[in-house]
Amino acid sequence: MEKSSPPSPTSSASVRNILTLLASRDAQLVAGAGGLERRVTWSSRMRARLPAFESVHGGELALFALSQLRRLDENLPHLLKSLHQEGFAAVAVAAPSLESLGNEACTIADQLHFPLILLPPSASLEVIEREVITFVVSFRGEIERKASELSHQLMQLSIQGAGIQGVSEHLARSCNQWVIVEDTEHHIRLQAAPTDAYALTLPPTLTDELFRSQDLARIMVPILIRHEVVGYLSLVGKDSDFDYLERIILGQVVPILALEFAREKERSEVESRYQLEAFMDVLQGNYQQPEEMLARARLLGYDLATPQVVAIFETLPTEPDHPPGTPRAQWSKRIRDELLRAWPAAWVLSEPRRVMALLPASDNNSSPESENAILTRLERLHTRLQQSQGSNASLPVYSGGLGRTAKNLQDIPRSFREAQQALEIGRRLFGENKLHSFAQLGIYRLLFHLDGHSELAEFYQETLGPLLNADTRGDGTLIETLEGFFRCNGNLSETARTMHLHRNSLLYRLGRIEEILGRSLEDAELRLSLQIALKIRHLLKE
Repeated sequence: MEKSSPPSPTSSASVRNILTLLASRDAQLVAGAGGLERRVTWSSRMRARLPAFESVHGGELALFALSQLRRLDENLPHLLKSLHQEGFAAVAVAAPSLESLGNEACTIADQLHFPLILLPPSASLEVIEREVITFVVSFRGEIERKASELSHQLMQLSIQGAGIQGVSEHLARSCNQWVIVEDTEHHIRLQAAPTDAYALTLPPTLTDELFRSQDLARIMVPILIRHEVVGYLSLVGKDSDFDYLERIILGQVVPILALEFAREKERSEVESRYQLEAFMDVLQGNYQQPEEMLARARLLGYDLATPQVVAIFETLPTEPDHPPGTPRAQWSKRIRDELLRAWPAAWVLSEPRRVMALLPASDNNSSPESENAILTRLERLHTRLQQSQGSNASLPVYSGGLGRTAKNLQDIPRSFREAQQALEIGRRLFGENKLHSFAQLGIYRLLFHLDGHSELAEFYQETLGPLLNADTRGDGTLIETLEGFFRCNGNLSETARTMHLHRNSLLYRLGRIEEILGRSLEDAELRLSLQIALKIRHLLKE
């Protein structure tokens, strides 16, 4: 049998329902009565060749004739165990008599609570398969209609101002189950009980073990507003009571409760939107009078009259979306928290894939920090985050860009553009998971904007082309030597040491370079051109 990936939500049609459907076909339950409430999602006939059943999702009714087992060299007891393990809901066998099934098969079905249904040998399995599938689908459609009805009632209550309490109480009565609403920290906000039922005695922290000890089960889903978890909704009841209806209802009720949460947070949401608009206006320079923008920022608690530095952090563009509430989805919050710990007066905006911050470059009574000092603090922060997560499993790969210090409000858009450029250029040249400062990019700031221009490639070929063509071994030895030479500021002893070369070998290579270029490396103009060309080489590698 081929086991497919996890099953879709099960239909609420049970084996008991299927038996009622098949009563006109003279079907009778012969064993496994303890599993009559098992949910049936589909019907599947046995094939004449292996694998006997295809695309098993779980919850199927297996249909076959006893005579087929002999052709497949299979016996019924062994097959029952296999089908039960694969997640089938029940088995219907066309056979001459109960005796032909055998006592062992019936005993196993009873032990596993796995319904075993006897069909007349003349039964058309193809027709029964179609009937069961049609029944399951229509049953599901009726359940979805009931869920939509309830959803409409709850929406009307919400419109009428019933609030979270009123919506939850109606849901508890309609589903005949307990409803529990928790906040983001899993603290219980409210509980609504079914009609004529008592309120559950609940501890501060809920666990599945707690409910199991009371012969109860729960299904829980997060309540989301703009992909942010604002709470949790749970239905609690007997395990056998949970089926397709409850799962659909939860999916439809959660948005209604999210609206109620949103109303409660309306004031803070308005403030957040005002903060976002003000923050972006500062970064983009969208204001008429600086004094008005400074006053607007002060109302929000930020002093932009002091020097500021813009920092931007972004995840990889290819980073997948992670489920809300998971550690990797919370990376921006963690960075925001760390930034505010290091700069309590910072203005930070966190988004799912990006964090932007205005970092004060000085305290009230101290001189402004340099970009290097701020970068050092950010690198410590970055290292701390990496170390705190152990094997990097809880944070996605991200990079940061840092602009130069803006001495006044009007300079902040320039620092913002520089932070964006530092992030883009640094990622391109030096890779991900690093912090890049615009002030330290040097000549790359100029070369990056010439990328794609023919003049850049022509200059590169004119300057380094002869060395590339002369490198017959193709290992870049001459270029590598030249880079090492410039990296050590022309110090021969230091170059030989760092490159692990004998001094004579280094002199030979440098002489070979001068011979190919036809000029001395003492020529200042040649040195400048070669160093620029080597920078271009790093740019073109990408």
